[in-house]
Amino acid sequence: MTMTMTKMRWLATIVVVLSMCGAATAAHADDSQSAYRLSLDLDGPLLLLSGGVAASFLVMNETGPPACAPLCDRANVNPIDRHFAGYYSETWTRVGDLTTASILILVPASLFLNRSARAGLTDLVVVIEAVLLTSAIQVTTSYAVARPRPRVYGEEAPLDERNDANAGRSFFSGHVANCLAGTMVANTALRRTGHPTLAWAVLSVGLAGTALVGVARVEGGGHFPSDVVIGAAIGAGVGIAIPALHERHLQAGPLAMPGAGGVSLSGRF
Repeated sequence: MTMTMTKMRWLATIVVVLSMCGAATAAHADDSQSAYRLSLDLDGPLLLLSGGVAASFLVMNETGPPACAPLCDRANVNPIDRHFAGYYSETWTRVGDLTTASILILVPASLFLNRSARAGLTDLVVVIEAVLLTSAIQVTTSYAVARPRPRVYGEEAPLDERNDANAGRSFFSGHVANCLAGTMVANTALRRTGHPTLAWAVLSVGLAGTALVGVARVEGGGHFPSDVVIGAAIGAGVGIAIPALHERHLQAGPLAMPGAGGVSLSGRF
């Protein structure tokens, strides 16, 4: 995927999310068919913060390549990942990108099957919120760690792909994390609204697709196995935490007191 295509993807995602946020929150009302409860005090800041941080990916090309580029020493890679240093495949990279796009389209689309458009839209906001939050964590971490991608440890990849800023953003796999987070949030929504068969189908497709994405990212030279494992852990964590914050019987909001502040949670646990 070229840098231009990546920028277009992120820009389109952020624009869609911010435009849908207000509409979905306003349309939420008391729709009993939706799995999640939206709150402007909670979801507005979460979407703005996660979308804003994730948008830093758009200016990534203004930073430099890995310090060891264009050819890093594989002896510096830990023993578990060292075997994969130097991997590169355009075909596997395309497979990973296409599978990721398919999951991030098909899984959210399942929220509109046999349900009202309002319920689907409400729950879709939560799915996108989870994906954006995962992306924000991934972008921040990748900048902080600045781990060279496997392709930088060999000479199979084109020189420009070993010398660009994206070559130093291996840790951790955002593709895997995004797919798993979106899958888990959608699966939880369908289970909560009485669609167990569809929920299992979404979970099965999402998990199988995420596994394929992980393999493709390693074979394509985009990530080491440890990047994929950590990406799966982050995605699972967000996929569990975000639905917990949006229980229909749980209300969350900002808490301000003299000398302290935080988030207040009230409801039935």
